[in-house]
Amino acid sequence: MGAMTIEDLVEFYSAEVVAADRRLDRVKQVVSALGHDKVTAIELDATDSKALKEAAKDVDVVVNSAWYELNIKIMPVAIDVGANYTDLGGFYDHTFEQLKHDKEAKDAGVTCVLGIGSSPGITNVCGAAGARKLDSVDTISIYCTWGTKEHTDAAAFPAYSVRTVLDELTQNPPIVEGGKHKRMPVLSGETEVLMPEPAGKVVAYYIKHSEPATMAEFVGKGTKNVSFRIGFPANDFATFKTLAQLGFSSEQKIDVGGGKISPKDFITAMYLDAVASSRQSADVIDEYDYFRIDVSGKKNGMPSTVTYFVRTWNDRETGVSSGRDTAVPPSITASWLASGKIKNKGTLPPEACIEPEPFFKELGRRKILVEEELQSGTKYY
Repeated sequence: MGAMTIEDLVEFYSAEVVAADRRLDRVKQVVSALGHDKVTAIELDATDSKALKEAAKDVDVVVNSAWYELNIKIMPVAIDVGANYTDLGGFYDHTFEQLKHDKEAKDAGVTCVLGIGSSPGITNVCGAAGARKLDSVDTISIYCTWGTKEHTDAAAFPAYSVRTVLDELTQNPPIVEGGKHKRMPVLSGETEVLMPEPAGKVVAYYIKHSEPATMAEFVGKGTKNVSFRIGFPANDFATFKTLAQLGFSSEQKIDVGGGKISPKDFITAMYLDAVASSRQSADVIDEYDYFRIDVSGKKNGMPSTVTYFVRTWNDRETGVSSGRDTAVPPSITASWLASGKIKNKGTLPPEACIEPEPFFKELGRRKILVEEELQSGTKYY
């Protein structure tokens, strides 16, 4: 995700970027592949606050593409040096911790956008856009799925961190119901939802996600219910569920040939190597990411629903994967923060500070397609 964000920042905004990673060889490989002289590679451990502060002190925006547990270590450093900040989401619980730094960010005159990938991110902005079309909002329902054009028996790489996938399958998902935050059983809330073809009818389940942490309060208009569901492709679901049942989500270190490693770190390392190898592959697979966001409420006294479909395919011309729907939003947001287009200060979710229509048009420039449908009734009496 970080590599694609860097490429987008340079290509669309001619930004000068400092690309940092714990492994210098990995970040150098990314920079070399980009072939841009505007990108400087450095080695950096995000848990080293002193080194992080030194790296961030002269930048306009810190774009954090790292594991969500690092958000609460990176964001305060950005605030401390007076830099704006973005990340890919706090996986619900960490979002609340980040919101506690709102006053510090305001006092520093900076904006920290919490969760500006595809989901959270694009989904939050869609929720805010839909609310603008209605007089009041009752329910925001978010659905996600992915897959390939050709049906296959092989499981695909998830379009996001395998660590997050395992956490999603083992941690109780939060929802907002009747205006109250509550936890549901893992993989509960099963429902069928119609997505664009070739996905079609999808079976989706509640999954732990960041959107319910903020959307009811920040979208407002009386929003009482917020939920997020994923419709895993069948083969992917079976594979990830098996990994979770075998204990690969555990962070407890075990002895392996005299060394100690946690199952989660092991599967993460395997996943990263597999993704790196796939970047070198000449094979082009038509893959997609789809989201559906239903914003239901009332307009002119009548029940109304605004539905957003977000569709992304791999770009055959550039070779960029459908996962750019997560990597591009931080680039757009960083540019807007650096230019002063986002004026709100503090620690804010996307629905509270990003103007929807200009944002959707920027996504469209990268072939990330957002479509809006309004269903509303009219009385003639």
